[in-house]
Amino acid sequence: MKEIGRLKPVSFFEVNKLKKIMSGCLAPFVLLLFLIVMIASVFSNMDEGGDFTPQNPQEKIALGVYKFVLENGGTKEFACAWLGNMEHESGLRPDAIQGGALYNEAIAMNPVTGGYAFGLAQWDSDRRVKLLETAKKENKDWKDSAFQLSFAWEKDGSDSNLIKKLSKQTDLNTTTVDILVQWERAGTSQNPEEQARRKVSANNWYNRIVKQGLGNNVGVGNGEVGSLEAVLGKTVYNGQCYGLTSYYVDGFQTAIHLGAGSPHGIANFIVGVNTVNAWEIGRAYLWDINGWQVIHNPKFSDIRAGDIINRLPGSPISPGVYGHTGIIASVDANEQITTYEQNAEQGAIVGKYRRPWGIASVASIVRKK
Repeated sequence: MKEIGRLKPVSFFEVNKLKKIMSGCLAPFVLLLFLIVMIASVFSNMDEGGDFTPQNPQEKIALGVYKFVLENGGTKEFACAWLGNMEHESGLRPDAIQGGALYNEAIAMNPVTGGYAFGLAQWDSDRRVKLLETAKKENKDWKDSAFQLSFAWEKDGSDSNLIKKLSKQTDLNTTTVDILVQWERAGTSQNPEEQARRKVSANNWYNRIVKQGLGNNVGVGNGEVGSLEAVLGKTVYNGQCYGLTSYYVDGFQTAIHLGAGSPHGIANFIVGVNTVNAWEIGRAYLWDINGWQVIHNPKFSDIRAGDIINRLPGSPISPGVYGHTGIIASVDANEQITTYEQNAEQGAIVGKYRRPWGIASVASIVRKK
């Protein structure tokens, strides 16, 4: 009877030969598998904003919001639409209180009080009270951005269900307006200009985070310079260059207001300093204690997109005694800048201009911290 199941011993040399054969067969497969994993990792990292490097606190907040949305099953379009709205609500500052007001417990905890909004999304009235009560209950700081995102997603009543529903949308512009109208429910939600400004900001964040930098030089410094695209060709405030800078400053919702047609008037100026001359803007207001930074007599290396630029009088673009002011849209390496200006060559409307840095002496630049 034949023995069944008995294996013939295999020599060391045969085993070694088999290893070499298998190694030769598997090597291309292993290499291919490695490449697939690497490519998938790169695309995953891009979706998560992996190549976007924050340059300031607001950009760090923006990246945190973007990652939070994706980690919770939302789309990148929704994330950027939400950012576009938050930028206009709070300047992406989780500690923002509407109008730059100080914290007052009695007012803050009164659900009837409106116009005293808090946080990234500027929760107001009963939603503000719920935000603060939830923070106290959980022993959290209401000014913490991670807490505010968690609150919006899980603890804001029916609005949490709404924001999660909106988070599945994939049309960037439609989603931006839907957030404004349905979730923010701002008083200006039906205003086409307000909708346009928020769409500009949302697209800017999409370009910067998702497309990895295509919009970096037209984005924000610490604020929302991209929103000025929506007023190109239009007259803002009093139609002067000062009026555009005043309009831009008002968008940050701090306690400083420059007048020049602003509905907020003029506030936090320094008594005795001229508030008419554009070139004196950097020294005429209490910038530093209100969350701004001023650099006097700046060098080209000091400037960045989003800065307010205040030029001395005595040049082709700042004749007379008033000087000229505008906002920097982008900075190029060859000492060229692109600016938003009003009452320049195009007349008393907002225009975009490409200028050499040395065309006029610069008294100061002002930047949101």
